[in-house]
Amino acid sequence: MGEFVIRVGSCTAQGRRSNNEDRFVADIQRHVFLVADGMGGQDRGEEASGLAAAIIPPEVSHRLAAREDVSLAVRGAIEKAHRAIVEAGLRIPTAKRMGTTAVLAVHSNDQVVVGSVGDSPAFLIRGNKVQKLTVDHTIADALARNGTITEDQAKSSPWRNVLYRFLGCAEMTDSADVYPFRPQAGDRLVLASDGLSGYVTSEDFIAGCCRHPQEWANYLVHLALERGSNDNVTCVVVAFDTQREP
Repeated sequence: MGEFVIRVGSCTAQGRRSNNEDRFVADIQRHVFLVADGMGGQDRGEEASGLAAAIIPPEVSHRLAAREDVSLAVRGAIEKAHRAIVEAGLRIPTAKRMGTTAVLAVHSNDQVVVGSVGDSPAFLIRGNKVQKLTVDHTIADALARNGTITEDQAKSSPWRNVLYRFLGCAEMTDSADVYPFRPQAGDRLVLASDGLSGYVTSEDFIAGCCRHPQEWANYLVHLALERGSNDNVTCVVVAFDTQREP
């Protein structure tokens, strides 16, 4: 299989919040893509997401250069950011609860590995199918997964935005979830903050995936805001194609 031509679009919006605690990375040279959503209920959420965005991409590149397996590199880079955020919270009395989500995608050789902690999702759009690759680490979603409540009940549960796993959570012992896949020509990968994912449907993803990635990223963010998202809204779109546009 020949190398893919990768095109990327990215967009973030403060929305109705007083500041933007989302951070993203769209590094097309290193093939590293990240969305981190600083937690508004925690102290210094924007600093936590900023640490994730500053630490994870170069750490991934360092590990891959040392020929580490890509899944291990993804987990290790996310773990390094997690430790740094925990330590920062311990050093700063007013930041004891620094926290952020992180969804990371790394393209290396013939595979993509997605790593996730929190509830910032990754979606794979392939043809007319949309697959959510990640699991939300919220209490409501955990209850739905074990059958205590239904998926519909989870959507309106008071626990739907309460995370039990995030970067900066001192009690977290699990490593990041990883989801490897082999990209195909025409695939579109969307990394998003939850300010977008709760307002954009599978039909929206399918209908817009033929757009240029930057145009599509702008569209998705503004669509979420138009539909009433009260949060910061961010997405990174990665398009896998086999030839350049004319």
